[in-house]
Amino acid sequence: MTTRDATTDDTTLPSGDAPDTTEATPPSSAYGLGRRLRIMGAVLAGGLAVVLALLLWLGVLVPAKQEAAGYSAADSAYAAVAIEHNAQAVQLAALAPGRSTDDDVLALAVEVGETSANRVGALAAWLEEREIAVPAAGREALALAADGLDTELPDNGSGPRAGAGAHSHEGGNHGMLTDEQVDAIAALDGSEFDIALLSALVEHHYGGLQPADEEITEGKDADAKALAQAEVDAIRVEVVEVRAVLAAIGGPGSNDGSGS
Repeated sequence: MTTRDATTDDTTLPSGDAPDTTEATPPSSAYGLGRRLRIMGAVLAGGLAVVLALLLWLGVLVPAKQEAAGYSAADSAYAAVAIEHNAQAVQLAALAPGRSTDDDVLALAVEVGETSANRVGALAAWLEEREIAVPAAGREALALAADGLDTELPDNGSGPRAGAGAHSHEGGNHGMLTDEQVDAIAALDGSEFDIALLSALVEHHYGGLQPADEEITEGKDADAKALAQAEVDAIRVEVVEVRAVLAAIGGPGSNDGSGS
């Protein structure tokens, strides 16, 4: 026997003794299922990590950032609410030109609108200094005031509004009017408009006292508390002025027998 023959005989198994490798290779379907399960597990783990990171950010990092900056959630919430409140006062004041013919009403509307716009600007600056987003209503109110509150601005009959949805509120909260209530005032003119506008401003201004008072007692940031105190002081003065003009034109509180 040659060396080649011996090697062949030693390494070649009988045909009946060939190893069966079928069980060592998993079916393709089982492999695909396992792969999908591993992918799903990775996706779920990634999603859980995102959720945990968000909870950490909301529960730890945000309060820590506020603490380091010297303000609280109550301070930032007040600034946002007060901006929306003053923004609506600007919107109401902008209705007067073109609807009122009373010089006192027109002058008062400009005063209220400009004062409210100034408060929006101060509150927006407070938020921006702390890298907090300014409500859209505030930016739009400032744009409305910049166009001039002493001249009639073009509108579609419901008032010169800076943008649709500028006030996404339901009304009845802190004296805020609903869009439907603003529309009803905008549909009037002459003395009916004057009385409706000034009556709405009285209720609206009084409503702004509550969030400001809460900030004064519960706020942390000294600047925010000072803005709230300035708001309270200004509201009390403005309400007296509005009620005086309202009474003079025969609205509620007048002494000529035409008001209630």
